[in-house]
Amino acid sequence: MNIDLKEENKRYNARVSAIIYNKDKTKILLFKVEDGRDYYLLPGGRIEICEDSQTAIKREIKEELGYDLEFKLCAVQENFTIKDNKEFMQHCFCYKGIYNGEITKNRIKCKDNNDQYFYWVNIDELLQYKIYPKSTYELINSKELKHIVERVPYR
Repeated sequence: MNIDLKEENKRYNARVSAIIYNKDKTKILLFKVEDGRDYYLLPGGRIEICEDSQTAIKREIKEELGYDLEFKLCAVQENFTIKDNKEFMQHCFCYKGIYNGEITKNRIKCKDNNDQYFYWVNIDELLQYKIYPKSTYELINSKELKHIVERVPYR
């Protein structure tokens, strides 16, 4: 069972995400849900009850991409936003990892969600993509552990 709490017009969830670089660190993997959304996110998902965040990120990446990767914590993000008159709060544990395999295609269909696709994106072209949360741009090149609190009104 995912950590996802709902109360009237408020919602909280605990999530993990990953900055996955290719082996020469010139690209990262982003995902987009093809339901009309115009933005990209880092791969990851919800943490399950009684699951630690490192186990969660390894599980999510294995389920969605089939990759067995090692990860190192790079940030804890506290994200707050409002959408459709609902307040959302999310704690996200962000990890970094490297995919050492060969990249044969830049668009990959998610293994457990038919509406979700992953994209290998050149790091030097990231500003051409709308990515949420916005602090993701900062984390990609950061070499130190970060704690980020981001309060963003939803579009």
